Amino acid sequence: MKFLVDAMLGKLTRFLRIFGYDTIYANELIDYFKIDPVPDEKLVDFANKNNRIIITKDYPLYNQNKDNVIFLSGEGIYNYLHYLNKEIGLNFKFNIKKARCSVCNSPLKRVVSKSSIKDYVLQDTYNNYNEFYQCSNLQCKKVYWQGSHIEDIEEKLDRFLE
Repeated sequence: MKFLVDAMLGKLTRFLRIFGYDTIYANELIDYFKIDPVPDEKLVDFANKNNRIIITKDYPLYNQNKDNVIFLSGEGIYNYLHYLNKEIGLNFKFNIKKARCSVCNSPLKRVVSKSSIKDYVLQDTYNNYNEFYQCSNLQCKKVYWQGSHIEDIEEKLDRFLE
């Protein structure tokens, strides 16, 4: 499944990417359409042309396009993830090999030479971890590792998904 996440759900966009879901954030389409904010009808058209499901908190957007839109109610990232797990079966078990860049949505690639990313991470991170992945987008190059922040997210998710 591929997603287009509405502008009010930026944190959800990052989480979906971390868990390996190809996810476009509505605000990333501002340059593409040269309109800010991007109107709902443009989002729907983009999603349809690119085989993406829209996720939104905008009820009118949902109400006019129920076949291709998931409506989220309530508040909180873990509430949203719980809903997506229960309603459409999204899996939120972290696998860094399947993760996508949380910044630009590009696939990650395993870093072969640890020394090549030394200037991209803090010294403590470099010293304490041996396996790193880097965004494949040459303009981004963000570096990732499976640190304690991922364990914290997984623990919170386990509580919400029970």
